[in-house]
Amino acid sequence: MPARPPTMFDVDWNSCIQCGACVAVCPLPGFTSQFDTIATHRPCDVSCMACERICPVTAISSEPGPDDDQLA
Repeated sequence: MPARPPTMFDVDWNSCIQCGACVAVCPLPGFTSQFDTIATHRPCDVSCMACERICPVTAISSEPGPDDDQLA
């Protein structure tokens, strides 16, 4: 099975209730922001999308992250 491309997440801070659900389901230890949400402005290599699906206020959005060619 091919690896998923990295994903960049964004949090709508006006909607986020800082419930911590996204952090609780994240399989990456330490992939958090200073506001007890998932990390933003940093590529997620797992891209399981669990955080986006579990958010009770749909404050998390995503877009494809940089691939290896863009990081070089």
